Amino acid sequence: MNKKMSTAKAIVAISVIVLVIVLGIVCAFVSLDEGQLGLYDYKAYPNLIKLGLDLKGGVYAVYDFDSEGVEDFDDVLKGVASSMESLLFSEGYSEAVVTIENGTHIRVEVPDVDDPDEIFELIGNPVDLDFRYKNDSDDIVIYEYNGTKLTGALLENAYVTLDDNSNYAIALEFNKEGQTVFQQATTDLYQKTLYIYADDEQLIAATVQSSAMTQAIITGNYTYDSAYELAVQIKAGAFAITPTLIDSNVISATLGDTALRGGIIAGAIGLLLIFIFLCVMYRMLGLAASLSLSLYTVVMLFFLAIFPWVQLTLPGIAGIIISIGMAVDGDIIIFERIKDEYSTGKGKTMETSVTNGFKRATAAILDGNITTLLGAIIIYIFGAASLKGFAITLIIGIVLSVLACLIITRLLVSSLYAIDDDPLHYALKKEEADNE
Repeated sequence: MNKKMSTAKAIVAISVIVLVIVLGIVCAFVSLDEGQLGLYDYKAYPNLIKLGLDLKGGVYAVYDFDSEGVEDFDDVLKGVASSMESLLFSEGYSEAVVTIENGTHIRVEVPDVDDPDEIFELIGNPVDLDFRYKNDSDDIVIYEYNGTKLTGALLENAYVTLDDNSNYAIALEFNKEGQTVFQQATTDLYQKTLYIYADDEQLIAATVQSSAMTQAIITGNYTYDSAYELAVQIKAGAFAITPTLIDSNVISATLGDTALRGGIIAGAIGLLLIFIFLCVMYRMLGLAASLSLSLYTVVMLFFLAIFPWVQLTLPGIAGIIISIGMAVDGDIIIFERIKDEYSTGKGKTMETSVTNGFKRATAAILDGNITTLLGAIIIYIFGAASLKGFAITLIIGIVLSVLACLIITRLLVSSLYAIDDDPLHYALKKEEADNE
């Protein structure tokens, strides 16, 4: 604030920020049905925030796997977890979380599930998938190469794709060992029929049209739905080892609604108390901080709604609260620096005190926030799935809090000073020794 802003510009700046806050609050809490006010359907954007298992309800299941006789069990278990996650995603459970526990267990959490039995059936009872051909005796048997049978255990993924004629087809991808076996199978069975069986029932009979292939594109008169259904059935047989369900439970959404409602109420009360504290302690500076925090809050909700990887959980709410606390802390650091500059006479005028106060506070704010940001990133990369929601909301909150403190708060302080330049209205006063 080296040069005082004109009153007209100050009024415009404050008016724009207040308008954005008001519009943000209205858009956050008001929903409209089609036809109301001549508008199309509109849902308040916080309703678009994806909620986790603890807030939205759903189901969790823990599966055990027998490691006896399984080579490279850890790698196999990781492959099974990846297959489970891919299978659930293909079935529309995009927010499902699959994690490995205790080295032999896999925990599956799926929020917002209408039919929990469908999840248990899909994962807990995978089909027995294999690839067969007609031998010289005209019997249909499982293809085998160097003692390895071509089964679902070698399959990595199955999905809908388009063939060279832009018709729907099914793509099959194999793991490293599966690529070797399938490559030999397509060489041996070139121009012959390869059958795909699930639980001893034929799913597909396809003619091998290329040799030495490491992946398959299965063509036919498929619609998207029929190709998708077959891809899911094939993928359900891609578990290298059979899971055994040892624990499961359904979590009621009622608990989530209560927790979410309580979190919103607590957050609103907390923000109101913060606003009162800031205005009492720092007067006009506190008003600037309160407006900045209000803008921060509505923007935070907006980003939580539009970012596709955000899934709000109770730990995630804790991350939001912590980031709000850091934003408040940043404003307080700035204001204390300004007060110190003005009271000791280091800043001869209020303009100089504000400028020096922001400069002195910037390093401290950045140091604290960058350290916390690095910690949140580490939690997201290496932490358990239940902590990722906390890490994501904290990362978003930290970035926004730094911008709010160093840009929005400064703009508001400059604007308010252009309208009212009495230092007492900003809780600023010189030390008595200087006045004497």
